[in-house]
Amino acid sequence: MAQQTGGRIRVTLRWIQIMDKMEPVWKEVGEFRFQTRVSTGAEVAEYRFPEKGHYEISDHPAWNKVMLNRVIYDGPAGDSLTVELMGEELDTFSANDLLDHYRREFTGPPDTWYGWYGPGEDVPTGVGRQSGDPELMDKWRVCYIIQPA
Repeated sequence: MAQQTGGRIRVTLRWIQIMDKMEPVWKEVGEFRFQTRVSTGAEVAEYRFPEKGHYEISDHPAWNKVMLNRVIYDGPAGDSLTVELMGEELDTFSANDLLDHYRREFTGPPDTWYGWYGPGEDVPTGVGRQSGDPELMDKWRVCYIIQPA
């Protein structure tokens, strides 16, 4: 049974994967920090990861994923949901390098939003990964789940 308002939802950021460390080839890791913003009409929740400092992340496939499993929203469902994720690679002697801005909007009954959102979930079976999958960006990948709270 669809529930328009009054229910609660939880959004959990599972992981972030770096595809481009945005540093010279001789430097093994980049220094990254991330910000999340989740809004449901009047409710807005923002977080910074990590809270202090930065993550050192490589773009090597064996070391480029950060497992977070952090709740970034737990509150009323509202009539719509917008999930935004921003990231930057920190530079000492020049402007920081920004990662692609991630934004996905959900409308309709909140129970239709429930599920896993990550690379590949929007691509039909038998079709290669392509643009059109919002979690599959050039410089990074994101994965989160939306569930009833």
